[in-house]
Amino acid sequence: MKGKKIVYATMVGDLFHRGHLEFIKKAKNLGDFLIIGLHPDDVAKKYKREPIVPFEDRKKIIESIKEVDMVVEDCMDFRKPTMFDNLKKYNVNIAVHGDDWLPPLYQKAKEKKLCKVVQVESYPYISTTKLLKEIRKAKNLKYLLDKKKKLVVISAGDALTAKLLEEAEFDGIWVSGFEASARLGLADNSTITMNEMLNTTKTIVDSTTLPVIVDVDTGYGGIHNFIRTVKEFEKIGCAGLCVEDNVFPKENSLWGGKLSLLSMEQHGAKIRAGKDAQKTKEFVIIARTEALIRGYGIKEAIRRAKYYVKSGADMILIHSRELSGKEALEIPKHWNLNTPLVIVPTKFPHIMNKQLFDAGFSMIILANQTERVKIKAVRECLKIIKLHDCVEPIEKGLSATLDDLRNLTPIREAEEIDRKYGLV
Repeated sequence: MKGKKIVYATMVGDLFHRGHLEFIKKAKNLGDFLIIGLHPDDVAKKYKREPIVPFEDRKKIIESIKEVDMVVEDCMDFRKPTMFDNLKKYNVNIAVHGDDWLPPLYQKAKEKKLCKVVQVESYPYISTTKLLKEIRKAKNLKYLLDKKKKLVVISAGDALTAKLLEEAEFDGIWVSGFEASARLGLADNSTITMNEMLNTTKTIVDSTTLPVIVDVDTGYGGIHNFIRTVKEFEKIGCAGLCVEDNVFPKENSLWGGKLSLLSMEQHGAKIRAGKDAQKTKEFVIIARTEALIRGYGIKEAIRRAKYYVKSGADMILIHSRELSGKEALEIPKHWNLNTPLVIVPTKFPHIMNKQLFDAGFSMIILANQTERVKIKAVRECLKIIKLHDCVEPIEKGLSATLDDLRNLTPIREAEEIDRKYGLV
């Protein structure tokens, strides 16, 4: 390498695509000898996600490209060898990165004058993130259940919360009718309309690659309303919905005593009509019975659930609010069908997910925790502002940074569009 201009570029190179190739070609044009600092799986997971293609396979692929002279392990600044170790070891002249953004380590290399830092134009039409978004959207609850067997789905009432759930690597998103009603200043008693839920849900579906399941209460009315509900929510990209056998207008079953339920036959007909109305086989209808939570007993709950399976339900949710959780843990013992069971452990939060999975449930829905956490955090924030007459304590101890908020928006996509069409 003596006498040659050494160029160094870092990447994950997962799901190698044309964007990677074009970047490598531009990097090689800057010098005589190109070294790719490849991030190993554990390092990539720390700042992004675990790669789908393992390190050794990614390394072999990139080594096969004629413009690449060497591929080395680059662990950023998490462990050895660090990026700076490699810059010094190989006497790098130029460190190159795409112009979509400049990582902090490149900025520090520039400030420390370890080498020249150059940004090249990114290939605008494809990225691994875009590829994964399309791939993961093609996945569905049936696929995930078959692959993972046990799913944890958590509520999100907006795009930001949905992005945080994806960042935390949960399995799916629940759009709660209770939460959505509360955010609109409504009681959870069927006053929220289908269109209001559609508007809430669409922003969530558009912001995430996770499957989105919607709590549609009773389906906003009778069988004709439910047919339209299925069509509309499937159309915007939802993975499925959950419909309950409460009588319209419903009351939230976490409170109150024994109430009349829709007849088993009527709810079964609603499910059959919904399954006939859906366009894709992947769309899931979860049939929820309120028989147990409303005091009709486990035998009636199981009788209804089995009828709903015969009617075409893909999954079954038998709701419970018994505080010890023992009632819920007993449910799978009465279930002898292969149709997956779903549980919502709102009233027995001390029961571990593992206990519920071990009991026989396939999917756990944490249906309102994220919204309730926000309420408590905002109240605390407002108390602190009142007490200190400024927001400094909030900034230091409670608030996310402005950059954190900005980075949860599609700002990179917006900037890419500006560059593509010559607006910057």
